[in-house]
Amino acid sequence: MNSQDMKNNLKPIEHKFKALFFMVFKSFLKKGEKDFQSLDGNKIKKVLFLRPEKIGDMVVSFPVFDGLKQYYPHIEISILGSPKNYSIIKDDPRFTRIFIYKKNFVHDVKELLKMRRGNFDAVVDMICDDSVTALFLSQLCAPGKPRIGVGKVKFREYYDFNYDHRMNNKGHIIENTLKLLEAFNIDSSSVDGYAAPYLKNEDDQKAASFINQLTDDNSNILKIGYNLSAGAPTRIWAEQKAIQLIERILDSHPESLIILFTVPSERQRALELQQRLDGKVKLIPNNLSLTQAAAIIKYLDVLITPDTSLVHIARAFKVPVVGLYSRFMKNFLLWRPYGQQVGAVVSQNDDNIFDISVEQVYEAFVQVIKNRKIVKI
Repeated sequence: MNSQDMKNNLKPIEHKFKALFFMVFKSFLKKGEKDFQSLDGNKIKKVLFLRPEKIGDMVVSFPVFDGLKQYYPHIEISILGSPKNYSIIKDDPRFTRIFIYKKNFVHDVKELLKMRRGNFDAVVDMICDDSVTALFLSQLCAPGKPRIGVGKVKFREYYDFNYDHRMNNKGHIIENTLKLLEAFNIDSSSVDGYAAPYLKNEDDQKAASFINQLTDDNSNILKIGYNLSAGAPTRIWAEQKAIQLIERILDSHPESLIILFTVPSERQRALELQQRLDGKVKLIPNNLSLTQAAAIIKYLDVLITPDTSLVHIARAFKVPVVGLYSRFMKNFLLWRPYGQQVGAVVSQNDDNIFDISVEQVYEAFVQVIKNRKIVKI
C-alpha cells in the first residue's frame, strides 16, 4: 500500500474523530451575529485569512487579497497556510505575517497563540465547505472578532457572515470566494478574478532567458507546456497517449516548442519520455522551486495539464489551459480553468482520466489555439 492509499484509508477515521470533537466541544462555540452589518474597512487594521489547504486553494484566493487591498490599501493581511501551500506564499509581500498549520498539536498550539497575540480585527475562513478545524480556529485565533466564511451549511450559525454557493448559483471557486469581500462592503463583481503568484525579479528574468534561449528570440514560435505530474495516480494520463498527442501537435504545428513540466521526483520519467520523442521536447531545468516553475508558465502560449494547481497558476497569468478532468461534476464546475469557454476535456467516469482519448485532447488544443487571444484577455 502506497502513502496515498494510506492517507485515503485514514481520511474516514479523521473525519469521524473531528465529528466527535465537534459534538463534545460545540457548546463552547460562539454563535454568529444574526443581524450582521458590513464591516467598515476604514476602521480595520489587520485581517487574518485561514487557508491551510493545497497549492491550488491558495492560488485561487489571491484575487480576494488583491481586492481587499484595492479598496483598503492600509489593511495588513496575514495568512494561515499549510506545508503544502507554503512554497507559493513564503516570499509574497501581500502578507504581513504567515502562520502554518501542520496537524501537529504542539506546533499548532504555538501558532494559535501567535495568532491570538496578533490582535486581528476580523478572521476570514476561506475553506469553501464545512470544516471542524477551520471552525475552531476561527473561534480561537481572534476571540470576539467578526468571523467571515464561505460555503458553510452545517456550521453556518457560527459565522457572522457566510456566502453559501450551494444555495445560490454554482459559480467558479474564484467567483464564490470573492463573495467574501461583501462582508467588507465590497462589490465582488468589481474585483479582478485574475491575480498572479508573486515572482522574484531574478526568477522572472531567468524564466524569460530560458524561454528566449529555446526559441532563439523567435516570437512566432508557439510555446506549449505539457505537465506530466499530478497529485494522484488517477489524474496521470497514459504516457503513450502523451507521446501520440505531442507528435500530432508537432506534425500540425511544426514551429512549436514543447516544454515538459514535472516534479523533481518524477524527472526520470520525463527524461525517458524525452528520449522516446527523440529529443523533440525540452524539460524545465532541474530542481526548480514552485514559483520558479510558475515563472516559466507565465511565458507560455498554452499549458496542457491534468487537474492540478498548475491549471490555476497558468490562468492567474491568463495563460490558456487544456485541462484533463474526471467526470466528478461538483469538482469540475468549481475548479475548471477560470475564464475559459473551451479547453476542458472531461472523462466519462468519476474516478480517473484514463479513458480520455488523444483525439479529444488534440481537438481541445486546436480550439484553445484558435481562441487563445480571447482567452488571454
